[in-house]
Amino acid sequence: MKTPTPTPVSSPVRVPDRWSWHYQRLQSFRDHLLENRDVQMAEAAEPLEPHSMDLADSATDEFDHDLALGILSQEQDALYEVNAAIRRILDGKYGNCEETGKPIPAARLRAVPWTRYLREVEERLEQEGLVNQTHLGAVSSIQTSGPRALSAMEDPEDEDLLTREVAATESP
Repeated sequence: MKTPTPTPVSSPVRVPDRWSWHYQRLQSFRDHLLENRDVQMAEAAEPLEPHSMDLADSATDEFDHDLALGILSQEQDALYEVNAAIRRILDGKYGNCEETGKPIPAARLRAVPWTRYLREVEERLEQEGLVNQTHLGAVSSIQTSGPRALSAMEDPEDEDLLTREVAATESP
């Protein structure tokens, strides 16, 4: 009779003691962003009343929808940076400037635990427009079904679609 092959047990994540405070802070912030994302997605997914009788109500609804989408976009960028910082901790690359390789001061890491660069380097990159670029995932929609789902929408570059949109805005 054969003895069963033991199943490998995954070991818990080992975080260097030096970075444990940062890791816990990043995990906490990540959890907060994920909870907030669910709320923003629910708000953004609410259907707009396209033909409301009151123009002020329609404008308010559209503003609230656009605001929820904007917040969702910013929080997605923040989530990307937090996840990247957690990955750097686990990979042993945390705390070093990605541009120069020099250690990032402890005070900066405590203030901005997801930072990738020394302060001077980040300022230079911001002036050159090379940081704070959005990190987009796969193209998708917050609506997964229905006629307005992203996968069912036409390409906005489509000449016919552009012609129809112009005609719709010109008609009374």
